[in-house]
Amino acid sequence: MSSKLKKVVFETLGCRLNHSESEILKRDLLQRGYQIASEEDSADLCVVNTCTVTEQGDAKNRQLIRSLHRRHPKASIAVVGCYAQMDGNRISEIPGVRLVLGNEEKMNLPDHINGLKQEGRNQVLIPGIKRGSFQAPIIPKTGNSKGLDDSANAWEFRTRASLKIQDGCDFMCSFCIIPFARGRSRYRDFNNLMEEARLLNEEGVKEIVLTGVNIGTYRDQGKNLLDIIDSLHRLEGPERIRISSIEPTTLPEGILERMNDSQHKLVPFLHLPLQSGSDQILQNMKRRYQSREFIQEIQQAVDQVEGICIGTDVMVGFPGETERQFNETRKLLEEHPFHYFHVFPFSPRPGTPAYKMEDQVSPETIRDRATVLRELSREKRKRANGNLIGTTQKVLFEARKPDGSQSGYTANYTRVTLQENPEQDHSNLILPVQITQLGDGMVYGVPHYHLRS
Repeated sequence: MSSKLKKVVFETLGCRLNHSESEILKRDLLQRGYQIASEEDSADLCVVNTCTVTEQGDAKNRQLIRSLHRRHPKASIAVVGCYAQMDGNRISEIPGVRLVLGNEEKMNLPDHINGLKQEGRNQVLIPGIKRGSFQAPIIPKTGNSKGLDDSANAWEFRTRASLKIQDGCDFMCSFCIIPFARGRSRYRDFNNLMEEARLLNEEGVKEIVLTGVNIGTYRDQGKNLLDIIDSLHRLEGPERIRISSIEPTTLPEGILERMNDSQHKLVPFLHLPLQSGSDQILQNMKRRYQSREFIQEIQQAVDQVEGICIGTDVMVGFPGETERQFNETRKLLEEHPFHYFHVFPFSPRPGTPAYKMEDQVSPETIRDRATVLRELSREKRKRANGNLIGTTQKVLFEARKPDGSQSGYTANYTRVTLQENPEQDHSNLILPVQITQLGDGMVYGVPHYHLRS
C-alpha cells in the first residue's frame, strides 16, 4: 500500500470485546504513522470490525461497508472480525473491500495493510482458529500529534480500559454462533495480560474491565480468574477492577468476598446472563443451569455484597416460547433484585441449531414481549437509582463535555451527572458525590467539596 496512506477511519460493531480489540488496532496503526480521519477528511483506509451474532447484524455490516465506500470512494476497506470469519468471500466482493481478515489474523491487520498492492486481487485470510493460550499485542498510547487523544473516546480509554483475558467459547448454546466465529475457549497468557495491565496503570487508567467471551473459564499457568483479580489488586493502580459479563455457572468461589471487602479494588457489580426464566426454554437453549440455580446465585450475591448491582441479559421469542413461558421470565425479573437487563429479541442465525427449530415465534409477538421487558427494566433501574438519593457515592469522572457538564460512574456502575458544571475539570478523578435527584436512567449529584463551601 502506498506510503501516502495516512488517514484512517475505524468502525466497530458489536460487543465490548470488539471495541477493545479495535482500540489496540487503532493504537498500532497510529504508531505506524497513520492519523484518524475527521468527518471532513477523505480517508485512505477504512477498517470495519464486524459482528455476526444475528442475520440482521450481517446485513448491517454490509450496509456499513457500502456506506463507507460511498463516503470514501478512493479508500481501501479492510474488514475484520466475526462476520469476516463466517462469510469472507462474500464480503470481498463488496466494492471498495481490499482486505478481509478472520479472527485468527485480525490483530495482524497493520502488517497485512503494509503488504497490500494498489492493484491486484483482494486478500481474504481466514485460517482456522488455534487452540491453547494466546498473546495479545501491547501498544502504548500515542500522543496528540497522531490525532487521537483529544477525542472523548480517548479520554474514556484513559479512564476505563478493557483488558482482554480470554476468547472463544465451549458452551455451544443453541442460538449462538460465537463458538464458530471466535473458536473454542482459549486463554490469554497470564504474563502477557499482566504486562498490559502495568502499561495501563502507567498511562493513568483508573478502572480495568476484564473482558472476553467466557471469562469465568480462564485457566493459564495454573491461574484462574481470581488470580488475575488479585494480581491486579496488588498493583499500585488501577483503583477499580470490574468484571464484564460472566456466565452464572463459572462464578468463582471467593469473588463475592472480594466485592464486599471495602479495601479490595474489585467493584460490587455482576452481569450474569439469564436468557430465560423458563426451565424448558433454558434446556432448549442448552444453557447449563435451571432458573432456581440462577436465583440462588443472585440472592447469594445480594446477601453477601452490600450495594451490589446485578444486571442480566434476556432473550424473548426463542423458538417454542409460549405466553406462559414468557411470563415465567417476566415474573422472575420482577421478583428478584436486578438493577437492569438487556433485552434481545430472538433472531434466527443460520448455522445454529435454533435456526431450524420448529414453532418460530412471530416477529410481532417478539416485538411486544421485548417492549414489556424493556419497560420493566426501566422501572427496575429507576427504583435502584432512587435508593441512592441522599447517599454519598464515589464517582469516577469521564471527560468534561463541550458544554462544561461532567459525569461518571459509581463503583456499581450507576451514571452520575453533576447538577452544576464544575469550575475545575474532574476528568479521571474519583470524588465523593452526594446523590440528590433522579434523571433519565441516571442520577444527579453534588460534589462534597461544594457542600462544604
